Amino acid sequence: MHIISFLMILIFCGCAIKNIDSNNPNIQANLSQSAIMYASENNISFDVGLNLKDEYLRAYFSIWNKDFIPPKSEDVFWGLNVKSGFDESKKKIQGSFFDNIIKNMRLDSYPSMQKKAVMVKTSNVRVLPTIKPRYSTIDDYPFDRWQNSLIFAFTPIIVLHEDLSKEWVLIQSSFVSGWVKSDEIAYISNKDALAMMSAKNFVIPFKDKIPLYSDGLFVQNARIGMIFEKHKDKIIVYKRNLKGNALRVAIKYNKDEFRIFPLPLNEINIANVADILSGQNYGWGGIYENRDCSSFIRDIFSNFAIWLPRNSKAQVNHGKITDYSKYMTLPSSNEEKLAFIKKYAKPFRTIIWLKGHIMLYIGEVNENPIVMHQVWGVSSNDGSEILSRVSITTLTPALNRIDSTIPKAKSLLDRIQAINIIF
Repeated sequence: MHIISFLMILIFCGCAIKNIDSNNPNIQANLSQSAIMYASENNISFDVGLNLKDEYLRAYFSIWNKDFIPPKSEDVFWGLNVKSGFDESKKKIQGSFFDNIIKNMRLDSYPSMQKKAVMVKTSNVRVLPTIKPRYSTIDDYPFDRWQNSLIFAFTPIIVLHEDLSKEWVLIQSSFVSGWVKSDEIAYISNKDALAMMSAKNFVIPFKDKIPLYSDGLFVQNARIGMIFEKHKDKIIVYKRNLKGNALRVAIKYNKDEFRIFPLPLNEINIANVADILSGQNYGWGGIYENRDCSSFIRDIFSNFAIWLPRNSKAQVNHGKITDYSKYMTLPSSNEEKLAFIKKYAKPFRTIIWLKGHIMLYIGEVNENPIVMHQVWGVSSNDGSEILSRVSITTLTPALNRIDSTIPKAKSLLDRIQAINIIF
């Protein structure tokens, strides 16, 4: 998967997988799994000196700008660089399968269009136009390398291409590009796009997976990380008509389950949003509509109008290009890293990066840095143990096992390379 580096490179190291209770106190060091327990009682909001809402919306709608330039073909079709792997039956993917995919993609015609659209369904963005998975090894499940990201319903997109069958379209959003089913998008008129871009009032869900209805019929689930245009006492959603065009629809919503966008930027609010996602299952690339490490971080901070890229490396590097965040490279030794984090990292404002993984720093317990992260597993002395959920841990989670003889080189601490103080 291109947008997310492979987490297991850093934690599996070829070891066997051992299923464990993900609430195992030996792994999580008897740490409270509620982020609010680590937040400062000081509820004063931070002032970053910028209008974050305007900055966020500018990025959110950037693909609809007149000066938008479609990405180069090599940046779009990178999934064809690897033509090997295993399918859902643990069989080698045949060369003929790749040949058919390539023929169907009409590579020479890219980009064949540039049309404004919106997602009408929360969908999987695929690396190639197929629902078939590609696993690097026979035992690589659930790491489907053709799963690029989840994209929420009602996200603005631009459609750049379609495959030969017209079953799939190639889309670009503010944070990801890839293939989605053509019946999961709807083309939007310039008038409706302008109305969406000109909106001043937005609300955000304060629960995950709030069902939305129109005339008694289910529309979509509202998810943490989505924003909705507010129109009088209703919110705006989009439906697809029989011609594939977007219908702008105002629907009722439960105001107790939504908040004004953006939320005040303070530790307590960040912790409260993080706690909504606490314990949720891990989902590589958003598969099964779950989150991975970087979407967990991204969906938290979107509530505060802090726009972040989709993958972990881009998120930490984002601190190099914004006026309100700060990228910092860590020293090499573990002792120096700990001292550095204790000196510079700010709870609920700092993300910690290691190759393929990103974590939210939330403070210290007994002088040990504590992080909250959506994690697949951790290495132990006798294998790799699956957490597969949002967890609060130290930087050496497996070392907290009573029976552990795990070498220090296997820890998260050993691999962390940089931090980004987001604001």
